Amino acid sequence: MNLQSFQIKLLDFLSEDPNTSALYGLDKNLGELPDPGKNARIKKQGKLKMLKHALGLIDTQNFTRDEAIDYRLCELTLESQRLYYELEIDGAPQNMRMPRATEHITDPIFLFFTNDPREVKYRIVNILSRLEKVDQYLTSYKKNIIGPVKRWVHIEIEQIDGTPDFFNNILAWAKDNKFKNILRLESAIAKANTAFASYKEFLKNIDKTDNIFLGHEQLSLILKSRGIEQNTKQLHQIATEFTAKNHSEVSKLQQKLIKKYSLDSTTSVHELQNFLNKKYQVKREGTDFSYILKRYKSEKKQILDFIEEHDLFPIVENEDMSFIQTPGFLVPTIPAGAMMPPLPFREGKKTSLIYLTINEELLQEHTEISIPSMMIHEGIPGHHLQYAWGTTHNSPIRKIFNANDLSEGWATMLEDYIFEKGYKSELADEIRFSNKRDIARIGARVAIDLYFMSGEKKFLKIGVDCDLSSNDPFEAATHLLKAVTGFSDARAAAEINWYSQERGYPLSYLTGNHLVWALKNKFTQQSTKISSSDELSEDSRNKIEREFHKRLLTAGNMPVSLLEKFFCD
Repeated sequence: MNLQSFQIKLLDFLSEDPNTSALYGLDKNLGELPDPGKNARIKKQGKLKMLKHALGLIDTQNFTRDEAIDYRLCELTLESQRLYYELEIDGAPQNMRMPRATEHITDPIFLFFTNDPREVKYRIVNILSRLEKVDQYLTSYKKNIIGPVKRWVHIEIEQIDGTPDFFNNILAWAKDNKFKNILRLESAIAKANTAFASYKEFLKNIDKTDNIFLGHEQLSLILKSRGIEQNTKQLHQIATEFTAKNHSEVSKLQQKLIKKYSLDSTTSVHELQNFLNKKYQVKREGTDFSYILKRYKSEKKQILDFIEEHDLFPIVENEDMSFIQTPGFLVPTIPAGAMMPPLPFREGKKTSLIYLTINEELLQEHTEISIPSMMIHEGIPGHHLQYAWGTTHNSPIRKIFNANDLSEGWATMLEDYIFEKGYKSELADEIRFSNKRDIARIGARVAIDLYFMSGEKKFLKIGVDCDLSSNDPFEAATHLLKAVTGFSDARAAAEINWYSQERGYPLSYLTGNHLVWALKNKFTQQSTKISSSDELSEDSRNKIEREFHKRLLTAGNMPVSLLEKFFCD
């Protein structure tokens, strides 16, 4: 077997999961739900071992650089899959202590509903088929839950509470499109709601644990599976240095803005942020939040115009973004905004879905000085552009590999870069202040992620004065996050919920940011053979930067550690 054949075999294995198949945009098992049973899990673990053996038999001696990269991505994918089944908390598999049946059921349905280019009737048929299997799925799922973590149960129950409204929206959509089997759909929804109610009672009554820690050994395995080469000490040091630097930059901007607006010299960072949020709130229109979505759409156009004028990035052909308010069942784990990338194997327009968590308490997250950064991060030239380019790569593994350090490092790097290039120059200091306050989260994310995985509270100590005495890991982590960012209670709770469940992902933001900036500086030096980019003319710098952006965007999805080899070896 050669590497190309192996990639096809690996993709076949991954897409046996109906949810993965939907996420990839493949027409395979779309009307099914995954099998959560023990026998299915054992079977998958057996296949993973066979795939690992088959990969090891491939002759790598004469590989090109691209083949070597793809081979490594296959190794990392197999290891990530293995860890999904084998990570343990107190001797029991983590995935049995982390109830996530709701998202396993609703996420693909949400995708079919909002971001699937197929004809509506086919999408509704797949949704109906899945809804009719909910009761059977949850019955099996409950048999495989062991002493779930109390906080994770709370998250799951919150998501369950949001499903009836979501299903009602599905039903209304089906009626609007004159779906012929509407009575059957109504029946399936009613039975699914009953099954979820029973599942909710089960979660309330089952014995629970407070422990979320994995230990240092499993933490190290997670980092390696993500292609992160830095050890925990190095990551903690990066977080500590970033937090101090970011705090210093916020303080300088604070003094500058206090003077600009003739505020009292004792105005705190928090008070200044509240002042700016109020001053630059989006002009309200109507009784709902559609005016916020409209404002994001207008920001997209402004950014594209700026990019075109300055020729900063290659824009992939046939791309688009759509915007919706975050549905209720996703709100517990989406603090402000997120995106669903284009389906990597789906033909047609490369469309991302950006969903925004908007309510009265979170309006401060969506202002004239915060929307630009959010749009840059989630849309163009951030996640949407990078993932849209990823769908065009010839290598299957580079279409689908989950390289969080690259995607988040790229997106957070841009939050500085675009404004350095002069975007929104009339509000540069206000936007930078707001963004620096918000991006402070990525330093805290490293600390909290390491703590939640290892159980070692020392990782929370990144030079921030706050109360870390609580033995409740969620409380201690929340104190750090709020001290660093000033987030509202609602935003902080959603952030912490997400950090606790996505092992190794939260720390990828700052890790990737650190590595992408370093790679960009290294590429600039190699391209010019000078010690400092300050010696370059603006035109020369722009040409080099555009070439860097082009290479990164067209390389496909991979950890930054591999991307560096692609650029600089």
